[in-house]
Amino acid sequence: MPVNVLLVDDEPLVRAGIKALLDTTDEIQVIGEASDGAEVVDLVARLRPDVVVMDVNMPKVSGITAARRLQDLSPRPRILMLTALGDDEKVAAAFRAGADGFALKSTRTGELIRSVLAVAEGDPVVPPEIMRLMIRRTVEQDTPEVAEARKRVAGLGGRERQVLALLGSGANNARIAEALFMAEGTVKAYVSRVLAELHVENRTQAALLAHQIGLTPEEAEEQPTA
Repeated sequence: MPVNVLLVDDEPLVRAGIKALLDTTDEIQVIGEASDGAEVVDLVARLRPDVVVMDVNMPKVSGITAARRLQDLSPRPRILMLTALGDDEKVAAAFRAGADGFALKSTRTGELIRSVLAVAEGDPVVPPEIMRLMIRRTVEQDTPEVAEARKRVAGLGGRERQVLALLGSGANNARIAEALFMAEGTVKAYVSRVLAELHVENRTQAALLAHQIGLTPEEAEEQPTA
């Protein structure tokens, strides 16, 4: 079955361009479009898309506000935010609002398709350019958020830290299972536990926490796994 997508952007030409890119594969089907975040919740309830591909910036109701509203739906679609370089403040707000991934508006066809498919599978998608901006922002500011992130991650067990570190590297469940010699079902259970213990909504937010504290897979391997 193809991944059903709802496109949300206030620019008709942008929506047409994105739709044209996604229509190049049979793995994705665009089932609806919206020009403002105010329409999103009603359309999602009616169309039941798997993924909402949505612009961060819209003049009436922003993608950030719309993403926040979608968190109240059960089940809710995955959210792939479209953004431009330099929007790191809005990217951070979108993370907090529950976005599952990000794609640059300048991204190529293959990268956009891979991003949509990955988000549909529950894998975090953050382009390296955006992740570098976010890391630099947190390092330069050394905010209380970073101290809070360290405190929250400190409560994880060794194996959970390893799973979190691999989430931060962008690994999906299959790659985590291979790296840690675990069954994918066990990995899913660990990921759910990590999200619950960190009090985050999704894998993307967990990945950002890992980056905020500089947790790497190599460092996590040195931790006891009990």
